[in-house]
Amino acid sequence: MSFGYRISIVVNLALVAVIALLLRQHRPAAKAAAPRPAKAAVAAATSETAAPAPAVTPKAAGAKLSPDAVAELERLGLSRDSIVDALIDDHTFRYDKAVRAVEKKYAPKPVPRRERIEMARKAEAERTRELKQALGEEGYLAWDKDRTLRMLNMGGVPLDPHEADEAYRLQREFDEKNKALQMAKEDGVTDEADMNALYEQAQKQLDQQLEGLLGKDRVAAMRGSPDPIADVTRRFEYLSPTPDQAKAVLQAEGDLHAREAALVQRMKDSPADPANLTADLKGLTDAREESLRQIFGADNYDAMKMQNDSTYQTLQKYADAWNLNDQQIQPVYQALSAFHDEADRTRMAAEMSQAAGHSVNWHQINAGIEQARQQTEAGLITLIGADRVRRLQQNGLLVTH
Repeated sequence: MSFGYRISIVVNLALVAVIALLLRQHRPAAKAAAPRPAKAAVAAATSETAAPAPAVTPKAAGAKLSPDAVAELERLGLSRDSIVDALIDDHTFRYDKAVRAVEKKYAPKPVPRRERIEMARKAEAERTRELKQALGEEGYLAWDKDRTLRMLNMGGVPLDPHEADEAYRLQREFDEKNKALQMAKEDGVTDEADMNALYEQAQKQLDQQLEGLLGKDRVAAMRGSPDPIADVTRRFEYLSPTPDQAKAVLQAEGDLHAREAALVQRMKDSPADPANLTADLKGLTDAREESLRQIFGADNYDAMKMQNDSTYQTLQKYADAWNLNDQQIQPVYQALSAFHDEADRTRMAAEMSQAAGHSVNWHQINAGIEQARQQTEAGLITLIGADRVRRLQQNGLLVTH
């Protein structure tokens, strides 16, 4: 954590403390009196001679702000962004504390993946609820719209009210689709390949809708120059890459793209046997994986990649139902992954060869993939028995797409 980031946290937590202090003031309980307006309450809290002002005492879960109190804090000179940032940091602090408590509960074992996912989802919902409570529904919508448009319109292109409303609506629809895709991946409903394809489809649709609204040039100006570091950080978010690691990934991917381009050019110049092409693709994939292991650390990369693989997630999810023990999950996963990777490379090589204008015997290609499937199935039967392999088949783990 950088020094500047630590300072930011301290400042925002201090702001939360000020907010909480303003909200903790009470009138003496001897007389029943109507609450004074928010302005009078804040004035009383900041005066040496004024009586304590009425307010709701926040629970341990964090300071509770009302829209009137937020408006008064703004009149005192605090910006809405600062108030919201403070509330978000306060919520994050409480969430991190809860995570540490759960980690301590399960130590030395890791927190079960399902429990960590549910914690994160509940925390996100609670953060939204707290912000709506503080800002009010209309205030929250205005803040969310401003934040969303700032992120969308990095180039600062002027938008009229209608354009701003429509751009916000389109971006929010895309964000909701993306959130649903992420949840589907976490729940094992879809795998990473399908999720990425659906994400790209949704992104393309958003681009087309924005271009229809604003024109292609204005949309390009809104987005400005793409940030490749940010893109790597998003794609490898489960590994929490540092800026230096993101730069190393970009360099490794650049080298890989150059080798891929050379392979494509070689295919155009002369026909290539799909089997040889499959071997070349495996060499490229292996080189990429080795580069990522060096960048992120072999153990860390392999473990995180496995944890985020839908096949591994499915095996863990149904391990009890399928009577798979911990010692069996790993070799079963490795066998299934090796088969899926080989099938994908075989099909990709054939598609690349066909795209280059060469004829492809698809019957032979599919027969080779089926042979590999049968070999994988036989190995798994030896490892875990025919009944469990039948469960894998019924749930699509021995099927290629």
